Amino acid sequence: MVERKSNLEKTVEYGLYGTPELKKEERLRYLGEFRERVLKALTVEQVEEPGVYPEILDALCDPRASKLILRRDIDLERARDYLELAKKKKVAFKRVDSPKFKGDIGLVVVSSNAVDESHILVEDRKERLRALGLSEDLINAVGKKLCLKCWNKIETLYPKELINYRRITWLESLTGTRCAVCSRKK
Repeated sequence: MVERKSNLEKTVEYGLYGTPELKKEERLRYLGEFRERVLKALTVEQVEEPGVYPEILDALCDPRASKLILRRDIDLERARDYLELAKKKKVAFKRVDSPKFKGDIGLVVVSSNAVDESHILVEDRKERLRALGLSEDLINAVGKKLCLKCWNKIETLYPKELINYRRITWLESLTGTRCAVCSRKK
């Protein structure tokens, strides 16, 4: 038998316990958003790594993307590249904070509507690049200048990752600029 509550009982209950929330646990995990609105998500650790995850750039380029949300306890300097990408792609940005957040999600790109993506958690960058056969020196050279040989290794195996590296120009090679990876091997 289904118990039906009168409007008075519901009003008293709302006054005592607050308005019931839909999918509260889910929203606490995804920085206040419903899971079905999330395009991509990174952990706090991933956000704080140097460089940018190409999957987040792809999500920001997605026409369904409406907002990038970042946990307030992440240093803005560490997340600066993501914020600049969001600004460049004209995607709104906000920081959120709650002691009730659960899990280690640090950044989400969300839509205003349900998109229900099947794989929203991004694979660890270093693990993915190791599996492709890149050396640790090359993986850790994020933000540094690379020679044509090292640049081509990345371009061949995972071209989207090139956003995290810079190529030595012809003029720089003449002035003595060395590859961050090859110069370490000598």
